[in-house]
Amino acid sequence: MLLAMDVGNTNIVVGVYDRQQLVASGRISTHSPRTVDEYAITLGGLLDRLGVPPASVMRILIASVVPKATAGVVAALRGICRPRPRVVGEGGLRAPIRNRYRDPAQVGQDRLVNAVAARKKYGAPVLILDFGTAITVDLVSARGAYEGGMIAPGLEISLEALATRAALLPRIELTAPRVVLGRDTASSILSGVVYGYGALCDGLVTKLKAAAKIRRPKGVPVVATGGHAPFIAPYCRTVTHVDPTLTLDGLALIAATLD
Repeated sequence: MLLAMDVGNTNIVVGVYDRQQLVASGRISTHSPRTVDEYAITLGGLLDRLGVPPASVMRILIASVVPKATAGVVAALRGICRPRPRVVGEGGLRAPIRNRYRDPAQVGQDRLVNAVAARKKYGAPVLILDFGTAITVDLVSARGAYEGGMIAPGLEISLEALATRAALLPRIELTAPRVVLGRDTASSILSGVVYGYGALCDGLVTKLKAAAKIRRPKGVPVVATGGHAPFIAPYCRTVTHVDPTLTLDGLALIAATLD
């Protein structure tokens, strides 16, 4: 079996694949920095809860945007499972897609892994909206290359900024707004953030399609992924597919090329 891991700023998402089929998944908080022992206890407990014996893991592939966590996760896994964990972007392992960023090293590996998966699953051109700690909007061209994209603060970051930077605004939980026109502080914040981010993402998608001069832009798939994708996608008119496991699927596709 393949153990695929997406190490993000907020969560580590884990997927277990058997012949390209996702058979189990879960997540733990990244909570960097943790000690190796803390990661080992947490990851070992997650595998146990998922019913995955460590001895059944034949390959481990990781995409990470948290360098401080990567070393701890790798060291912990080496004590749990037999195969040596491999990290996309390290040791000569690259996502199999042409990277047209001006400085290719600046691109988060999760964005490239997403691009690999989206191209395979939805064709090209394709746009990817990743709703994580940050929101990224990325473009894979008709020729199948990763062209670049946009980065914006995520929903939780916006709620936290309002609570910490505005003296009279409370910290609230991210939930679906009941009204558009808020008549109290909490409903006003929810309406502004949720409907605002829906409009923001629609605007960014439209701008990116125009900037890329895509032919027949209405026919281009727009794939939403990331932890908040199922929540925010209904407020984004341009989203055509919600695919929460896109990054894990990309890791599985990359792993298959290593056979």
